[in-house]
Amino acid sequence: MKKKITAADMHRILNNNVFMDVILSRVATMSDDERRQFTIAEVDKLLGQRPYGNSLDWFIGQFLEDINVRRLDNPLYQEDSALARWYVELAELGLNLKTHIPIDLNQIEPGLGSHPDDPEQDYTLDNGRLTDWLRSTPYRRVAALVARIMLEREYGRVVDHFDAVQDYYAEHCRTDFLDLQKTEQCEEFIKQVLDSIDTVNAHQQRGRELGLNDEEMRVVDALWGWMPHDYQQEYVAAAREICQAVEASLPAPTAIRSRKGFTVYKKPVLEQMEAIAKKNDLDVDLTDKYNITLGYLSEWLFKKYMGDQLTYDDLLNGYKEF
Repeated sequence: MKKKITAADMHRILNNNVFMDVILSRVATMSDDERRQFTIAEVDKLLGQRPYGNSLDWFIGQFLEDINVRRLDNPLYQEDSALARWYVELAELGLNLKTHIPIDLNQIEPGLGSHPDDPEQDYTLDNGRLTDWLRSTPYRRVAALVARIMLEREYGRVVDHFDAVQDYYAEHCRTDFLDLQKTEQCEEFIKQVLDSIDTVNAHQQRGRELGLNDEEMRVVDALWGWMPHDYQQEYVAAAREICQAVEASLPAPTAIRSRKGFTVYKKPVLEQMEAIAKKNDLDVDLTDKYNITLGYLSEWLFKKYMGDQLTYDDLLNGYKEF
């Protein structure tokens, strides 16, 4: 029969695996501010103990199965002690950081956040206190995860609206091989995120200064095939004309739309786009299916055509018909 793990066993397991050199008895006498600083320092240390933050993952897994889902077999949930409560605080903070959930930044350092009820608003370059902290805090691994939350927020803003911008972030802010054990990778990632968001903000601000709305900026980027660029006059003119032409070409709002219907609709509209591009002396080939401009414009056109009838669960399947 398998022995039931006691609270004493759990303390010993945690101490032997992740807290070997930590005087945990201090937790009971810490002030709130001391405990907050201690928690951030321990999260940062755990992230560096094994590659890719695996030590923190292991620790979180002893307490939580998912956000707000506790492990029922952990006996420390029945122990009323400052240390047991701190373990849970550490696990919850670590899980939010590792899964890129925007937390109240004041949990990391007082004054970093201004929107505790809607913390996502604080993960922007406009929050100078945060960007200063990202550049200077000694907790470089935690900073990399906070930068990752900033990046995820940006992805949420641009997805389905700015295809070239989304690709720019994917190219310049690689997350797939970020090893949090290696502080030099954390440093580079933080820099890439801040620099890339700054580049995108400046690019889109320039578009607005030229009087372009978001859709027109999206089409200029599509025609150019990349971003940033300098909004050459002929591309701006073509984008505005294409947006007007597409808006005029759409079926009535009451029309039933389908993927097969889109293939019929798409051909003459692309021909019209090609004519507008040539009229404005753009070097764009909308007959080459491997051309990134065609991909960007087709995705935009598909979403415009489908409108409210678009279902995202099988969006990629629709490309077989393009």
